[in-house]
Amino acid sequence: MRRKMNKLFVALTVAALTTILVSINTHARHQAFDGKGNLFVADYSGTISKYTPDGTKSTFTYGLMPEGVYDVVFDRAGNLFVSDGGSKSILKFTPDGKKSTFASGVTPDELIFDHSGNLFGLDRGDGAIFKFTPDGKKSTFASQLVPHAVALDSAGNLFVSDGRSKSILKFTPDGTKSTFAPGVTPIELVFDHSGNLFVADDANRSILKFTPDGNKSTFASDLGASDRGYDLVFDAANNLFVVDSGSKSIFKFAPDGTKSTFATGDFIRPIFDKAGNLYVLESGSILKFTPDGARSTFAVVSEHTSPDKKWEYVGGDEQKLVKSGTNEMALDLSDHVLGGVIWAPDSKRFALNWGRGRSHNTELYQLRGNKWKTLKSPDDDVHEILNKAIAAQVKKSGLPKKTDLRFIGERFEVTHWVDSNTAILYAWLEEMVRETLDPDFTVNFLFTLKFDDAGKWKIVKTQRVSDEEEIGEEDARKDISGPTQTTEQEELRADASFRDADRRLNEVYNSLRARLSPSERDRLKKEQLAWIDRRNAAAQAAKANAQEIPTEVADREVTEMTLARAAELEKRLKKVK
Repeated sequence: MRRKMNKLFVALTVAALTTILVSINTHARHQAFDGKGNLFVADYSGTISKYTPDGTKSTFTYGLMPEGVYDVVFDRAGNLFVSDGGSKSILKFTPDGKKSTFASGVTPDELIFDHSGNLFGLDRGDGAIFKFTPDGKKSTFASQLVPHAVALDSAGNLFVSDGRSKSILKFTPDGTKSTFAPGVTPIELVFDHSGNLFVADDANRSILKFTPDGNKSTFASDLGASDRGYDLVFDAANNLFVVDSGSKSIFKFAPDGTKSTFATGDFIRPIFDKAGNLYVLESGSILKFTPDGARSTFAVVSEHTSPDKKWEYVGGDEQKLVKSGTNEMALDLSDHVLGGVIWAPDSKRFALNWGRGRSHNTELYQLRGNKWKTLKSPDDDVHEILNKAIAAQVKKSGLPKKTDLRFIGERFEVTHWVDSNTAILYAWLEEMVRETLDPDFTVNFLFTLKFDDAGKWKIVKTQRVSDEEEIGEEDARKDISGPTQTTEQEELRADASFRDADRRLNEVYNSLRARLSPSERDRLKKEQLAWIDRRNAAAQAAKANAQEIPTEVADREVTEMTLARAAELEKRLKKVK
């Protein structure tokens, strides 16, 4: 499991920019610029948003697996390629948004283009790297790997950090393999303009440099102690920027190694545009730094304020809706813990996604006159569909109809509004056989809710997240088998810091699980469920004993424990041959 995968939309590099930038930073993850300077971001809700150069946001596409691990990258023609683990496919979007399936039956964690337009997909589950020609023909480029990271140099050689051989491997364009650097398995690789390879040595808090012929040296040391590791990215002038979460700083290293502090703050996910501006995420906002370090807010990711700027959601233990710029309460939401709002475009409706632990729910509200009214929640209707889908999976598995199942978790969440009268609801339910903890049964759906003027809604479209086709509501109520979701951890709805930690744990857990035998997987699953119970108990204890805001204290406890668990599993992952 790679450290940089722990984030909502983790560090990406630019594609479809200048030739020199493509040769160095073709590898992407969760965000990318197109050739016109528009920033595309895949978020945890399964939506890809588009930000114009002035920060204006629009929805480019939706329907990916919420909380999934996506990779997004542009080819030279401006087509966007997305690795969607939910549908086990690579999707292709033309510049005008037309969607097609480029490849199916694959779940690559990372995508990267070479100069010839061939797409490489790193699949940690299969321990392989697949190659797709521009017309979609698939071949296995490398196998029997435990790959942590990949990068391409300007000559088209593919470099892989491989945990199996504990080395950095080099593959020529024709697939010839050699060992470039033995004894190192970094979790991030990046090339400078001169063809030198830079890697983050998290354990020794340093940055290593390898010349094209493999000579190793320490480029930088004495970085901050960080459990999130370091993000590395080069600008067009060959300066190395290091996002150091331990020091809460961005350090700039000139080509000769001279170090300076470029910015301070708790930043993640750095990416450069072709004009040399650096973008990072901090506290729900995308920040922009010009080459001289001038800082501005490019876009606000948080949706706390309504589009018309009249209403503002206030979180914490005393959740409420207030009139913007005041403390005047418009709606008391304190009965719901750890909430987050999704506004309709006209600001007259919103969804409150809330919950903690194993259950996450959705409430709907509508403005009537100058007062906010509660609408019927879709949770009960949707839950009935999910239960029938789980029952169909049990039947298909050959188990008795009355098999005792253990509830693992459920989630109902409005991911976004298509328009002021149409919302997309994601629903997930997971259960497993209580006695043996195996098999487990998981269903994931997207529901389209259509509202009338009075606020009454109906389900007008039902879509399985893992399927291409859409099915009607009545079909959804029939016996349907669902996809198997590989995560056994309990999902907690919290702030961005927790979601980053949660994603990191989810991914390292899945990476470790993929490399274990069936019996070892069972032991890991039981161990993980026991840990979840301990984590939740610790959070409740922390909240009960808190001297400050109880929810925030509990959140910090959960986040710290999640990061510690991820670090523990990462150590075990490195030991797996």
